[in-house]
Amino acid sequence: MDTQENTGGVNSYMGILRRRRVYVGTIAPLITFAAIYLAFTLPPEYQSTATILIEPSVVNKDVVAPTVASYSNQQIEIVEGRVLKLDTLKALVKSYDPYPEDKTMDLTQKAQRVLQSTTLERVDPVTMKPDQDANAFSLHYNNPDPERASETAKRLAQAFLTYNQRSREQAAQDATLFLKQQAEAVSQQMREIDEEINKFKNAHGDALPEDMARNEAAIDRDQHDLDSLQQEILRVQEKEGLLSVELSQISPNMISQAGDLTDVATVRTKLAEAEQRYTPDHPEVKRLKRALQDLMAAQGTATKGGIVSNANNPQYLSTASELQSARKELDSLHGQADRLRGEINKYEELLRRTPGVEREYSDITRRRQSAQTAYAQIQDKLQHAQLAESFESEEQGEKFVLLRAPIPAKLPVYPNRIGLILLGFILGGALAAIAVAIAESADSTVRSVRDFPEAEDAPILASIPQIDNSSDRRRNRLRFATWVAAYTAAVLVIGVAVVSGLKSTTTTPVAQTQAQ
Repeated sequence: MDTQENTGGVNSYMGILRRRRVYVGTIAPLITFAAIYLAFTLPPEYQSTATILIEPSVVNKDVVAPTVASYSNQQIEIVEGRVLKLDTLKALVKSYDPYPEDKTMDLTQKAQRVLQSTTLERVDPVTMKPDQDANAFSLHYNNPDPERASETAKRLAQAFLTYNQRSREQAAQDATLFLKQQAEAVSQQMREIDEEINKFKNAHGDALPEDMARNEAAIDRDQHDLDSLQQEILRVQEKEGLLSVELSQISPNMISQAGDLTDVATVRTKLAEAEQRYTPDHPEVKRLKRALQDLMAAQGTATKGGIVSNANNPQYLSTASELQSARKELDSLHGQADRLRGEINKYEELLRRTPGVEREYSDITRRRQSAQTAYAQIQDKLQHAQLAESFESEEQGEKFVLLRAPIPAKLPVYPNRIGLILLGFILGGALAAIAVAIAESADSTVRSVRDFPEAEDAPILASIPQIDNSSDRRRNRLRFATWVAAYTAAVLVIGVAVVSGLKSTTTTPVAQTQAQ
């Protein structure tokens, strides 16, 4: 029973295919042939890929500190934005035209097409699989010619390498130049402060804080000298007083007169005794006064200081000479004392001015020290920057390295011929099945006992199968011949398209080589 039902079901499906062979024989092959035709007639695009690695510095950053910041997660995007722009691509197209056969596009349009045909993808440097956190990327470029695709991808990769290295060198040079300018600015500031310090010193002389200890020492020294001079002055003054007294008791001249009134000293002594003993009007007092006046008139006129100028008494002259020497020495000592007092007053005035001067001077020196510290720091950074600049120029820092060079592709990346053919085959079969199902559901023709509705009062006794006559057979043969001819023509057209597509794939590199 099951075998009969299964056999009937298969026969039923086969009957449907025979009845709807027009749909099955036209829709599915037509779409399949169209897909094959498109797969080999669409303009092919060949993809060439260059893989670039961000290689870290060969020297530890503790040995040579770079002046160029490295951010692997952003560096690729930054370089991509600098290289893949119209100005850069125009220069590339000008040096090597990826589309020489297209005469309708100008330089800008070709550069725009290169930009649209180029893509970047972060990949693992070992497995080459996409990885957004990897430090390598693949540069894909599509072109109808595999050789041009390879050459253009190579030039784009070189542009990436060149720009990255040039940008790092330029950044290192800019850092060095900036530090040089900063060092020169601070140096100029230091020179201005030094000039300000010189003017300040000239204006305030020895009242500077740095001279305070010297001024105090000078005051102590001068005060000590002044104290010594004071002792010496007292000694000389005492000597002068003694000499003056002694001189006043010596007669300036050697006078020979009668009586006892022969010299001034004797007369003065007697006059003093008489004035103590008698009244001023006493004859003895008057006589002694007249005698003293006569002696004084006879001896000459005294000079300044009580020394007679025309004295001839050797003892008087000797004492007078000693008195004059004592007075000269005393004048010299007084002059020295006055000079020391003036020096002490000057130093004391400088010390009084020092606190006010110190505040201004401290501010200036503080600015000078700050500038000196900043200059030393900048010089240290400048040395590191110059070393880093040399380091970058010798390509010892972080750099882009071509991990895999682009090569000409053997198969086009577009269109996907196998995928397109399979898609056409599946789509054709699906559309044919849908058409058959719609046609069967809309057909009410009774072709077998199973198609006839069963009646309760009139059971089916027998069925008569369809019998083809000669006209039906001729019509079927003509239809079959037409299909064969159509399929043959379609196969021929598709064969020509396939051969043409394969021929263009294999001959393009040769033609490109000859063109170059």
